Amino acid sequence: MRRRFALVLMVMAAVAPFSIGGVDAAQVSVTQVDTNADGTTTYHFSIRVGDNETMGPAASADLPADFVTVYNFYGLVDGSVKTPEGWQFSSEPSGRTPAMGGYPLVLPIDVPGTPNLTWTATASVKPATEVTGFSATTRVSTMTDGMYSVFVTERSGPIKGASGALGAGATVSKQAQIGTIATPSFLLDLKK
Repeated sequence: MRRRFALVLMVMAAVAPFSIGGVDAAQVSVTQVDTNADGTTTYHFSIRVGDNETMGPAASADLPADFVTVYNFYGLVDGSVKTPEGWQFSSEPSGRTPAMGGYPLVLPIDVPGTPNLTWTATASVKPATEVTGFSATTRVSTMTDGMYSVFVTERSGPIKGASGALGAGATVSKQAQIGTIATPSFLLDLKK
């Protein structure tokens, strides 16, 4: 009965992904878990961008770069993080959280001094795309559900039948989302 999912200290109540301004939410998932010969564990993540969302680099001060943060990744092995092309990795003891005007748009559980994994888009990601190739290794063998937040760009189409600015073209806005990274089904037997 080994527990291996090392993303959050606390077991949280199930929280569905939350999107400010929409229901189409980006999602972070664990796609694979590797137990390494040295006793460490590597987690592979994917990010699925919603049908009406994109992710990309900063377009202006009003439209900063899009990113995803996985909070409280205990036991992070230095130099172990893998990042796909078109993304940049950073790790801060206080996770990067979606904010506007200095105020957080979501309130994740972020334990101070604990490594957080943040991947920032440096190239455009189209709607309804799943991006793979994210991974990180931990020395911790405890398994629990994790928490993430995502900052995405939402593009909504013109309003049909309306004239003027609202009917003329698509609108672009930033959306903050928060959700849990549930224990993958292929690990449920190990969590018991």
